[in-house]
Amino acid sequence: MNSVKELFFVFLVLCTVNSLAQIREYRIHDRGMLHETVFNTGEIGRGWMTGQAGNKTSVPLFEWPSHSAVVLEGIEYSGQHNILGAGMYMAANLASKPGKPNRIYALCGGVGASQPEVVFGRWSFPLSMEEIDNFPVLQNGELNPDYDPNEAEEIIRTSWASSVGVTVTRTSRAWSYPDYDDLIIYEYELVYTGDTDGNPETIEQTEELRDFMALFIYGFAPSMYGYQRHYQEWKYDAGIYRGDQNGFWDADYWLAFNMDRRTALDEFLAGKPEPNPDLFRYFAETGVNGGGFCSPQAPGFCMLYYDTNHLAKVIPAELDTLGQNESEAAEIMSTNMGEYFELDENWHVKQPWSNKVSTGNTRSSKMRDQSINPDKRWSGRYSPTSTTWPNPPSERWIGRAAYNYRQSVDAGQKHIVFGPYTLHLGDTLRYALAEVVGYGGQAGKRVEGGQTTKQWDYIPTMNRRVVLKDQVMTEHYLDDYGYPDYVNSDVVNVQQAAHQAFRAYLGQEPQVPTWPEDNPSKGVYSIPVPCPAPAIIVENTKEGAVRITWKRSVEKFEHPRLMGKLAEFEVYRSTAGMGPWEYLGSRMVGEVNSNNIYEFIDDDDAFKIGERKYYSVVSVDEHGNRSGRTNITPHKKNIGAVEKLDKVYVVPNPFIGASGFTGTGDVKNQIGFYGLPARATIRIFSYAGQLIETIEHDDPIYSTAWLQVTRHGQDIASGVYFYVVTTPEGEEASGKFIIIK
Repeated sequence: MNSVKELFFVFLVLCTVNSLAQIREYRIHDRGMLHETVFNTGEIGRGWMTGQAGNKTSVPLFEWPSHSAVVLEGIEYSGQHNILGAGMYMAANLASKPGKPNRIYALCGGVGASQPEVVFGRWSFPLSMEEIDNFPVLQNGELNPDYDPNEAEEIIRTSWASSVGVTVTRTSRAWSYPDYDDLIIYEYELVYTGDTDGNPETIEQTEELRDFMALFIYGFAPSMYGYQRHYQEWKYDAGIYRGDQNGFWDADYWLAFNMDRRTALDEFLAGKPEPNPDLFRYFAETGVNGGGFCSPQAPGFCMLYYDTNHLAKVIPAELDTLGQNESEAAEIMSTNMGEYFELDENWHVKQPWSNKVSTGNTRSSKMRDQSINPDKRWSGRYSPTSTTWPNPPSERWIGRAAYNYRQSVDAGQKHIVFGPYTLHLGDTLRYALAEVVGYGGQAGKRVEGGQTTKQWDYIPTMNRRVVLKDQVMTEHYLDDYGYPDYVNSDVVNVQQAAHQAFRAYLGQEPQVPTWPEDNPSKGVYSIPVPCPAPAIIVENTKEGAVRITWKRSVEKFEHPRLMGKLAEFEVYRSTAGMGPWEYLGSRMVGEVNSNNIYEFIDDDDAFKIGERKYYSVVSVDEHGNRSGRTNITPHKKNIGAVEKLDKVYVVPNPFIGASGFTGTGDVKNQIGFYGLPARATIRIFSYAGQLIETIEHDDPIYSTAWLQVTRHGQDIASGVYFYVVTTPEGEEASGKFIIIK
């Protein structure tokens, strides 16, 4: 009996552990300029969403630049988010159950239409998720003793089982370095474990998998802010699908990317310039709100590596029926390449299997039928008579999946498929891709897509003419206004970002055109590294200025690939987290205060009490290389707390009508208490001695506000009131104030 109870207890524990593991959760890549949300179900960004509910987001959806949310003309905009969703699919047949009706699918993210289809518990079964912060400088300002110089600064690793029986481990990496902060690299490891429900204690499937295929999918829409600003919605059929954007394929980098080409069919509104002419000029001239274009982004993804191990051997039916052995078949194949050129010398299908762009509708019935089945290569294949030869792609592309340019104007969905593979229990496949984004593409480069009637097009320039309401705003935008400062290095367009992704993955300069199948199955990541930015502290002074301080730890930073010796620190301020950044001054190495720390005082009177700004400090080396802005700190200006409680002032006193306290931004009915230490308790009494309210002040600022509401939620009446301020150290101050309504 006891043994039965023990077994039952073990069963409950296992069930509990399994259920705890299967929780859909996410982490956010926010180290570089490109921010992204990743889930432990395979989803990227969020569940695929093209409907009205897609208008807002609380998490980054391929957000570039970061910190881009804004309120403009009283309307809240979520910011520069660039995807409808993303993920990966898998499909296979058990050896004993061939044929499409018996096919097993796992659509792990990137599936749905106006609303996402549920992935969790249907196709994906979460196993683990962890985020590793490999920052060189800790939050306390000290160097990180565990910093690994050969790894990314930010790593998110997640694992999930699938209904196909293949367990996926995805490791994604991000950096803050200005040449590498516009990309995130994802490495996928697919292991045939036989686990089909997320409980690794049991194996449900051991049979050989045949015709296994892996698909990677993104829904691009550059960008949420631009579409919302022009149409007040970020909805597929009402904005993205109307032909405003086009998809492109750059075979040099195995790069699929999108660009905004027009607005309501108006070519002069490509890139979605700010529709208000006065605001357009102001944003363009100052760089506020990212400049004059609302949608200059060219978001995309490029394949860095795909597995050619375990590819299935495919004997053409014509040869198989003739009964030739492999050597005879190979001879026939070598003399009939025009017929069998889609196969390599090992009878494997040349990769990729499919390379398709399509509408944003990724409902499961459509995707199961069209995307990951061995019966048809839905995007077609390149032939010797392709009209794009020789630029691009090269002759090496003959027989591989073609880019189906005719749907490049739909442009809402791009996926690439690899396979078919034959997998036995324990077999492993690996893939790597990079999310990349730039300020437009490489202008003038001939790539595939962008048209319905011809296979290729030239990438349009962002140095374009802008016409708003019949008024020519500029003939050449970039000549007149330049790039916004979130374009923070010589890596500007999406091709350059893709190049850097290959450079990061390979640990050396890539050879262009790139061939992912020739690359290593795991990234090398030997990247040139600038001096890191320090961790900063921003605080108010009792004189009403702002003090920025940081430790000297960065001076001691060492790295085998350090780009240069630290020379100075530059201090910047901005009205928004995305910039533009105003240079305030610098501190040379060793220019510290009497406390042996770096200090910068911002005493600019134009920065008013109660306003909010952002600060950052950038490290600069002897060659002019700069760190990333990893220490962006929002700060609300006030007068710093006094060190010792003395006289406390009430402002205004008397309070007449709705004169208000101007120190908090919302002045209605507010009274301010000035002259406070960092911690104090304020008690307010009526003339009769009744306690009206107690305020706990716990903030290193000189003042706090009160809305004239009692502790019972009632507005106070006109009259004379008393206050008593006490501190934890036993100090006390008191006085009175008058309310006249």
